[in-house]
Amino acid sequence: MSLSVVFKKRALYYYKQLGKYLKYVFNDHFVIALLILVGALGFAYSDYVETVSADAFLPRIILVSVLFSAVTIGGIRTLIKPADGIFLLPLEKELIPIMHKHLLVSILFFSAGMMLIATATMPLLEALGIVPNAFSFSWAATLILLKVVDLLTLYYLFEMTSSKNDSLVTNLKNSWILILLSLSLFISVTLGLIVTFLSAVILFSLLFVRKKVTIWNWEKLIDTEQKRVQTIYRLINLFIETPYGKNKVKRRRPLDHLIELFDKNTNPHMYYMVRVFFRQTTFSGLYFRLCLIGLIFVLFSPTLWLRLVGSLLFIYLIGFQLLPLKQILDESIHFKLYPYKNTDKIKAIQKFLGILLMVSSVLFSIGSFNGGWDTMGVIFVASTLFVWGFVRIYVPKRLGR
Repeated sequence: MSLSVVFKKRALYYYKQLGKYLKYVFNDHFVIALLILVGALGFAYSDYVETVSADAFLPRIILVSVLFSAVTIGGIRTLIKPADGIFLLPLEKELIPIMHKHLLVSILFFSAGMMLIATATMPLLEALGIVPNAFSFSWAATLILLKVVDLLTLYYLFEMTSSKNDSLVTNLKNSWILILLSLSLFISVTLGLIVTFLSAVILFSLLFVRKKVTIWNWEKLIDTEQKRVQTIYRLINLFIETPYGKNKVKRRRPLDHLIELFDKNTNPHMYYMVRVFFRQTTFSGLYFRLCLIGLIFVLFSPTLWLRLVGSLLFIYLIGFQLLPLKQILDESIHFKLYPYKNTDKIKAIQKFLGILLMVSSVLFSIGSFNGGWDTMGVIFVASTLFVWGFVRIYVPKRLGR
């Protein structure tokens, strides 16, 4: 079996696994919630663009920060396994065309993402007077070439036999991308495009035009691919549990007093569920991450209705993603040995979810303090009513099926 066939099978398995989990992430409920969230953000963004003046300085700074993060996120999909550093070492020459193909696939994938980002940011750039019309090919090409520079630099690190200068090369690359973004947004998009194009051409010629013997940095290849895959599955673990998530069960003694607030040791279901929640990061990590993301969204939303929609949306996502706690009770041998009814489990989950979602409701209400007391009151009342309806009406119907 040739090396190209091996990597084709790996790619097929990789996309099959991703598709299997993404099918559960993008379920009907999440897609509807995502559409509402995107629509609300788009509406708020259009309102914000109308208020921006051409000489505004802060939007340019925000654009540079956001675009820098977008350009430097994501790496080259190599599909390298830890054992390849030993078994593929004699086949380094055969790996060269495969790595070229992986680089090309990554460039095409991220170019589509950069095109979407460029299209989304063009109305703001037009309001700032950076681009002349609603669509600028120069701006889209600049973002794509910036990502090409980022990926070519990562590819260069794969060919460095020593990792001593990795941080230096990475810092230089990040600094140069930051300079090019600032040049495009503060001086001229055309000038930024020209300099970015020259940077990409120089990097391309250094990597592929000059004759050289390629010696792969296997440690870098393996480590980068492992981090990339773990990042993807860490995001998926926000919504569903996967075997790739490294969740550990810990006692966490400092939380014992917090556990006592939820459970007085009178209900066996609550006793078991509360300890599973706090001692296993599968559920507690998901809860805290979604609360943090929701708090940031509410804190920086410009209007009352957007904060309200965001609060209700994140409360729904938190509640929906914690419903598998019922499965934990069903699979426990303790509740199979004792004659507890299914309604006892549902009541315990209703009580536990009610407490957690009310904490989220209070947190999101406090996060809207910069909108005034009226905003805080409206969000607290609306989210409290939503929690009551979710816990009392939706949860029994959902878990009673």
